Amino acid sequence: MDVTYEKKNAMTFIGYHTEIRPNEGYVKCPEFWEKEYNQKYARLWQTMKPETPVEEAILANNIGMFAICTESENGFDYWIAGLYQGGEVPEGLELYSFPESRWAVFSAKGPMPEALQTLNTYVWQEWFPNEGQKFQANGMATLEVYSAGDPQSPDYECGIWVPVKKI
Repeated sequence: MDVTYEKKNAMTFIGYHTEIRPNEGYVKCPEFWEKEYNQKYARLWQTMKPETPVEEAILANNIGMFAICTESENGFDYWIAGLYQGGEVPEGLELYSFPESRWAVFSAKGPMPEALQTLNTYVWQEWFPNEGQKFQANGMATLEVYSAGDPQSPDYECGIWVPVKKI
């Protein structure tokens, strides 16, 4: 589990989200992906034939290549998202923006969701309490980053990006 530090320009994402209660993320996030993405939209990447404005936006913005975790009153909002390329935002989708930031970029390899969940546990329960003492999460949100390919492959690559500031 490697970490690098990168300064990134402001970024805007487009996607849809659900609220998840604390301590339910490792169950509810994969369920959200299955119900709201895989069952409804995964076929688009084979057919490349959108039938609705939302499906057009999914293809145009690569929705599904990112997930965003933001704090909410009752837990966190979990977004399935893509990097916004501009244009109309169809009903049912929303935008989320990050300002220019310095990021701690963590990467992992392995089948989903285990690889990402293991990385997430490492980031928050090991890295921040130990190595991360020079930085703190700046409180915006975090990004999950997914690669193209078979998410069940032992070679599948994913990552977590955390906006940080020096302490």
